[in-house]
Amino acid sequence: MGRPKYLPGEYRDDPDALSLQTTPDDYTYDDAPEINGLPPSYDDSEGDIVPAAGPSRPIRYVPPSRYMDHDNAFVQSGGKIRVCDTQKTMDARYDLDPEYLEQRIKTMSLVPPNPLIYIVGTHRETVRNGDKKEVKDIIDFRLVINMGEYLVHDDQTDFPMKLGTATNGEKTYRGSFMKKRAPGAKQDIEVGSDAPTLREWCHRYCASPSRLRIFRLRREVFGLDSHYLAKRIEGLIRSTSYRGRVRIEFPVENENVDIYTANRINEWRLKTWVRWLFYLTFLWIFSWPYLFFATKRYAVVKANWFFSTLDENDNKIYATISEEEWFDRWHIAIRRYVLEGFQGEATYERMQGVINRPADPPTPGRPATGNVNVDNAVGLLQQGFRVARAISRGDPMAGLQDGWGYDTV
Repeated sequence: MGRPKYLPGEYRDDPDALSLQTTPDDYTYDDAPEINGLPPSYDDSEGDIVPAAGPSRPIRYVPPSRYMDHDNAFVQSGGKIRVCDTQKTMDARYDLDPEYLEQRIKTMSLVPPNPLIYIVGTHRETVRNGDKKEVKDIIDFRLVINMGEYLVHDDQTDFPMKLGTATNGEKTYRGSFMKKRAPGAKQDIEVGSDAPTLREWCHRYCASPSRLRIFRLRREVFGLDSHYLAKRIEGLIRSTSYRGRVRIEFPVENENVDIYTANRINEWRLKTWVRWLFYLTFLWIFSWPYLFFATKRYAVVKANWFFSTLDENDNKIYATISEEEWFDRWHIAIRRYVLEGFQGEATYERMQGVINRPADPPTPGRPATGNVNVDNAVGLLQQGFRVARAISRGDPMAGLQDGWGYDTV
């Protein structure tokens, strides 16, 4: 297959990045250098750093706990499914010690993101609320499948995480409140010196005189064909005669880490009760413009995780499994979960148990008494009710269609 060719968008590889196989348990760091307000020199290599004398306390990065209980939580905002995609952290040493910040970013980058497949089926019904009738969206099924374990394999050395920094031509946050390119760069045309490395960005961040700063590490997933999976999954669901609305989205948990400078204002802005206080008292009208313009943002570092990539002959190769193989392995479980109206996280252990069942569950809305004559009689009666409802809505042909999950408004 040849050596893989990585395609991490516009981000370039950081020569100082840790490989996936280098995962030390802890790190020791130098004391913070003196900050004089100007970016320091970047000529020193990482190998030239001499540890400070005396004992040091090892620093461990603990991966964040499970962000959301998908068996119970279901959050929508702006027409999209929302998950807890950003972890926010604060440490005074991040503000002044660029070596410490650099090493911690490298360590955080080794924690993979959690790409999810969110499969939701809904239909609309008229329900009675006291003396009034109102139309509500009814959830017929909701499956959440985690694809994170397919990003990398322990025995696969050709798929390390790639830590990179923004090119000069990319429009992003570079210590400002607005996205912009590097000075002298226009779109993909690089003008001037090479783009800063992770080490240089850490020095710039620590040397900034602004009290309000945010440094973002973004973990991205490359090579997952979500369009192919969405089409196959929707086709599978429609094969069950489902007639409702199907939403298939691919949100990513654990995607970002935002490092805030340690001060009272940032502490307040991260407290939920303080934010609600500002919302309810309309103080946000005054505070939001100040925070927007005063906060200097850095979004220049990405950790690229690969579901697949291309080799030197532009052939697609996978870290663990292809999208087609994944679908062939789990489509029976997805179909059965849809038919039984499952709502929650479809872990692979759960789905394997569903596959091991002897048969599919009955199609919703169809009688399953075990007596063929009774089932046919009840089915005809149900069909008559559907036709009557369809006529009342002015669409008599809809009542003659077979299936389940229809709107009943």
